Order: sequence, then C-alpha cells, then structure tokens
Amino acid sequence: MSERAITSAGRCPSTIEQHADSGPYARSRHLRIVLVAFACDPTRGSEPGFGWAWAEALARRGHTVEVLTHSAHDNTRNIRRRVDELGPVGNRIRPHVIPVPPYPSWVGLLPGTLKEMASEFFRYRGWQRLALDYARSRGLDRTDLIHHVSYGSLEGACELRRLGPPLVFGPVGGGQTAPHSHRRYLGRAYWQEALRTQLWVRGLSLRSSCRATIREAAAVLTTNRDTEQLARRLGRTDSLMMLADGVQETLIRPQARSASAKGGDPPTILWVGKLIPRKAPALALRTFALLRSDVPEARLVIVGDGPLRFQLERLSAQLGVHESVHFRGRLPWEQALRTYDNADAFLMTSLRDSFGLQALEAWARGLPVVHLDHQGIRDYSAPGGAIRVPLGDPADLPHRLAQALGNMLGDQQVRRRMGGAGVAWARQHTWAVKAEAAEKLYHSVLASGRSSTEAVSMS
Repeated sequence: MSERAITSAGRCPSTIEQHADSGPYARSRHLRIVLVAFACDPTRGSEPGFGWAWAEALARRGHTVEVLTHSAHDNTRNIRRRVDELGPVGNRIRPHVIPVPPYPSWVGLLPGTLKEMASEFFRYRGWQRLALDYARSRGLDRTDLIHHVSYGSLEGACELRRLGPPLVFGPVGGGQTAPHSHRRYLGRAYWQEALRTQLWVRGLSLRSSCRATIREAAAVLTTNRDTEQLARRLGRTDSLMMLADGVQETLIRPQARSASAKGGDPPTILWVGKLIPRKAPALALRTFALLRSDVPEARLVIVGDGPLRFQLERLSAQLGVHESVHFRGRLPWEQALRTYDNADAFLMTSLRDSFGLQALEAWARGLPVVHLDHQGIRDYSAPGGAIRVPLGDPADLPHRLAQALGNMLGDQQVRRRMGGAGVAWARQHTWAVKAEAAEKLYHSVLASGRSSTEAVSMS
C-alpha cells in the first residue's frame, strides 16, 4: 500500500486524495502543527527515529512543528545538534521537552512483567497529562492541528485530543499479538506475551481515554490490519492504513544491485533486530541450520543485541553452525548499513511486530527479503521483492523458511529482480512521500472545520 494512497484495509479503498478536496485551506498553506512525539531522537532507529523523522519531514515542507517529547538518553542534545545542522529548516522545529513523572510507589512491588507494563503505563499517562497542561500554558491550543505519532500504540490514547485543534492520531499499532500456535518459538516468554494480550491489548483498549481518542480524533491512522480491526471494534469504521515506518531518500540505492557484486564471497543471510523472544532469533538459527544442508558455504550475520545473546550463541553451537554464525552486536548506523550491502538475502522471523523497519531498510538497499506472512509486514510486503512464508504448521516452519532462502540464493536473476522491486517499493515509503500524504490529510481535516473536542463518532 503506497503512502500516496492510504487505504482502509479489508473494504473499498479510501485514499488520502479523497480526503484532500479543495476548500478554504489551500494545500500550499503552511501550518503550525503540534507533533506529539514521546519518543524522539534523530540518531536512533525505530520509534524515536520516526518521531524525529516526522518533525523534520514536515518542517522541510514549510510547516512550523511544535514537538512535544521527553528526555531519554542523549536525545535532547541530539535534537539541538540536528536543528542547528538543518539551518532554516531547523528554525521551523521547536522542541518542547516535558519531564516524565515517576510511577506510583506500589508499582515497584509488582513482579517482573507486571511491573514493567504498569510502570510504562503510569509514566506515559502522567507524561501525557503534563504535556496537555504544558501545551495549554504555552498557547499551543491556538495551533492549526495536532498530530500524534508516538507513543505509537492505539492503547496509549492521546490526552492532547483535549487541547482543541483537530487531532490526527497515528499511524499507530498495538493490535497485533503473538500467535498462540507458535508459542514453541517464544519459550517461557510466551506467558509474558499472553499477559500482554490480556492486559494491554484487550484491557487498556477498553479504557475511556482510548475510546474517546478513537471516537474524537479527526482522523485515525493504523499501521496494520490487526490494529485497524481493533479500531473498528472500538467503533471507528473509517480509520486509514498508513505505514508508521519510513526511510530517508538518501538510504535508497540509486540502482538495483548486481547479484554478482560480492564476487566469490559465501552466500550471506542477514538478520537484524533486538535479541528478544518476540523477534524469534532462535527460529532464524534453526532455519539457517537447515539451509546449510543445501548451501553448506552459507553464513548468517546477526546484527543486534539483547538478553538472549548467550542462549543464541549456545544454540548455534548445539546446531553445529557456530563457525558460520557471526554475532555483530549493536552497530553504529554506517556499519549496520554495510551489513545490508554485504548480504544476499534478509530474513525476518518476528512473531509480533507492528511492521519491522529492518525489512524496509533491506528493500531500500536492494536486498530481497524472506519473512513470515503475518501482521504488519504482511500488509506492507514489497510486491515482487519478498518471499512470504505462511505461519502454517509450526513444526515445519524452519524447513519452509530454509527452502525459501535456498530457492532465492540459487537464482541470481531472481535475486536481481527482487532487489529492484524492493528499491521501487521503498521509494514509495520515504519520509518526503509520507509528509506529502499527511499534508493532504491535514488540509482535508481542516477543510471539514471540526475540532477534536467537537468531534463525534463517525461509525
């Protein structure tokens, strides 16, 4: 689905152009936008990265962006540095750093996963309330529009809906859950996933603030069909789908890569992500071990770190492939980019994800992708640039993934065609394209003349 045609999945397409009819707000009018970006950092990936990317892309289109965020790691310094680097564009980005209040003391008494979820919930809810008070005190209720991009979960809701200007909520995920049928690949973490499903997805989505956000927002954008279906169950029948992730134009290869560019190097499979259970890195190792029986010279490069690293290194030894598996850890961006360029195929095994930015980065570099055919990546898989492997029977899933990789590695022409298709797909999901699509939606919302506080359910 292109950012140029944001569609409502599962029914007649509703495109962004249909929401951008001419009216009192000409498309060339520069807006003053409150960007709710709880996670925001120009030097990081994932949610902090796209929180910042929205701000910069909108500022490049001439809009003034009031960014509401919080301090995490070195993000405030990184934001200031990037604002200075952007010159006149940076002058249109106005960061507002709002502290995160502590969670209630009783939360500290909860065990493990419950404590993590509760502390995350209370800290974010408290921050939203402080952000609303701050925005009112700074006159941000006189801006044109509010766009909530992070926290990127439907269940998190948005207290800024009460500020006054119309609210564009999303794109958000949150509706996706790990499949019960494939719990063997999650190990003991499956029970944490089951708890998340009950408390976070099913429980928090029933909160009055979540329902009010879905009902009152001028537009709701979801990043996968699972979340779109959750929004429908909560009463929002006109939500639009839009990929939350994006890439910078400079990341995209100017031309399709040559399948023989690596010369005599062994076939290389790349896996990128945090080494945590829901990303299923152990599934990638088992897949690779099976691939080696057909492609004995193949190697697997794993980029990322996390609590499972020691277990994975031990598993690679047990599977007899430790000499061909290279754990690179977390890499600086320039080095991580080279791992894409030095690989022949990208493998994504995540069992729960809104999408998976790594796959979009792989397509941008002309790298063919093998992925599981479910959740966000199912909805935004590059046409012709990927092999989609159904979840199917969990027992033979590693075999089917290995077969898909083996078929791809055995045909250079197929890899070349898939790489070209991936590059073409990534061009439709650059931040410049996303900002243009969002701008059309903004003007449609403003032309309707409705504020968030005046909105009614459009079910």
